[in-house]
Amino acid sequence: MKLEKLKNLFSVPSGDPELTLAQFDANTRQLPMMYALLLVNTWALVATFWNLAPRSLTFYIPVGLSVLVFVRLVRWRRSISKCPDAATALKSLKQTNTLAPLIAAGFSAWSLALYPYGDAYAQGHVAFFMGITVVGCIFSLMHMLSAAFNVTMIVNAAFIVFFGFSGNPVFMANAGNLIFVSIALLVIVSINYNRFVSLIGSQRQLIQQQNELVQKQKETLELSNENYRLANLDSLTNLPNRRCFFSEFAEKHASAAMEQAPLIIGLIDLDGFKAVNDLYGHAVGDKLLVSVAERLKVACQGDLLLSRLGGDEFAILINLELSDENLMQIGQNLCTVLEAPFNLAEATLSISASIGFARWQTGIQCDELYENADFALYSAKRSRDAGSSHVVLFGKPHEARIQRTKLLEKALRSDTVADEMGVAFQPVVDVNSRAVVAFEALARWTSPTLGMVPPGDFIPAAERAGLINPLTLVLFRQALICARTWPEDVRLSFNLSAANIAKTDYVRELVDEIHNYGVAPNRIDFEITETAIIRDVHRAQEAIAELKQTGVRISLDDFGTGYSSLSHLHSFPLDKIKVDRSFVTNIGENSAGYGIVKSLLNLSRDMNIGCIIEGVETEEELAIIRSLGGEMVQGYYYSKPIPGDAVLDYLASLDGISEERFLNRA
Repeated sequence: MKLEKLKNLFSVPSGDPELTLAQFDANTRQLPMMYALLLVNTWALVATFWNLAPRSLTFYIPVGLSVLVFVRLVRWRRSISKCPDAATALKSLKQTNTLAPLIAAGFSAWSLALYPYGDAYAQGHVAFFMGITVVGCIFSLMHMLSAAFNVTMIVNAAFIVFFGFSGNPVFMANAGNLIFVSIALLVIVSINYNRFVSLIGSQRQLIQQQNELVQKQKETLELSNENYRLANLDSLTNLPNRRCFFSEFAEKHASAAMEQAPLIIGLIDLDGFKAVNDLYGHAVGDKLLVSVAERLKVACQGDLLLSRLGGDEFAILINLELSDENLMQIGQNLCTVLEAPFNLAEATLSISASIGFARWQTGIQCDELYENADFALYSAKRSRDAGSSHVVLFGKPHEARIQRTKLLEKALRSDTVADEMGVAFQPVVDVNSRAVVAFEALARWTSPTLGMVPPGDFIPAAERAGLINPLTLVLFRQALICARTWPEDVRLSFNLSAANIAKTDYVRELVDEIHNYGVAPNRIDFEITETAIIRDVHRAQEAIAELKQTGVRISLDDFGTGYSSLSHLHSFPLDKIKVDRSFVTNIGENSAGYGIVKSLLNLSRDMNIGCIIEGVETEEELAIIRSLGGEMVQGYYYSKPIPGDAVLDYLASLDGISEERFLNRA
């Protein structure tokens, strides 16, 4: 063990790369000074013996030694700017550890060879040369303890042996003194070296801690980025989410208000997505949303910020000065992009989109601007149902409609609204017998503040305000009161909205009202539009099943104007379809309308369900419907909507209606 320690004392440590590099770095600064010191001392000694010793000792040998030392000096000096790896640095240190004692031995032998040629002063210079050189080397090699020990052992051994046995008391005293000085210096150097090693260890530990801190900071940053992503990006599409959108929207709105910069908000809603979700499942719906997002990303490059607000609704922010025409073109392009079929593994799907734009103007607050875009989107969806454009830009007419809607909603919330509501009835007639088979109940509202309000205005307003369910009950009760006075073979047809069939509990309330007013359930036809069905196919199926169990009948209203009419005929237990009036208008001149009506009549016969043709207004239209095999029609040709108290008189006025039909009045 002691031998191993002794061996380690005279060798370069190799198990610590950081220590090796630190030793190398220290040597690059200190060894050049050591070699410079050795050169100066050498030629000072040469000057002393220049005229005393032979030229071999005063020129050739010192020149050779100086060349060797100068080469080493230059090499170490050049190493200052280099950053070697640990292996290269260790190789250089080992080389120095080997050469240092050899160089020390060479200079010691050379200086002692000069000794016999000098007088007492010159000989004293030799002793001084060796002593001062070993001291300088010890300090210069303080970061390389093994080399310091090697040099000290070589020089001191030569000095002690030569001068200690010279017989000269002065030199013998110098030899003893050098021993103690060298030992003291080596102890000091050893202490400093150990501190140096400890410092490197502490530095390594500090670097390790710094690296750990950097790693933790990196992990913290990654976690922060992930939290930001989760908080601000939609996990499905990787688009900015609702939170991110409204944050960016608020910033851009503030900037627009401060700098009078342009700002446009657009809301995009997918038409037909709900049906995809219900028919194919949420997994396919999610894949469709991802594909939609990818298409929109490509279409919204540049200054258009695209976000997903949730469900099938997306939003864009535009910071460009665009004309109305250019903005509408952007909207049409987005619609066109989404109308192309989506080829998924499970199915090839087709959807469309409705878009509402609103432009910021001075004085418009953030919430108001968003509401304007939302109203434009609502208008786009309504106009889409009518076959118009899918893109609407909010403008003065919409602003007036919003004010009108607010007035409507305020009036609809009044305590007297139930008393202001009424019901009119339009007959459904059998074209063969001219008998009335049913009356469709049509809502009417006479407001003391707004006057006569069309159903096309207050029904959507009630839907938007969440008031449609209580309003429907009010109207249904009035219709039931009238219907129970009609002949038993005359049915009541009543319209239900999407909100009415969204909850089975509400459907049960409607059924309870039928029983409360004593009307047979099999005399009730509930009309549901395709638009109401596709909003939530699953809930619509549940609601229709609940109604069918009670004995009421279900009609699909405005047939042919929705998204997937044929699929609805198979998915729901329908009793009738009502062909939309748009196919009947000018049917004599419109070959397409003629063909559609003919096909739908044939389809209803093949499926053994009833078919009512709406919007018949002229004798010509009625004749064509009869020629195509139509049996039930509804329209102004027979009657406009009439008040409830006029229904019985209307029935009595029809030809072929016997008095016996009215004996069962309640």
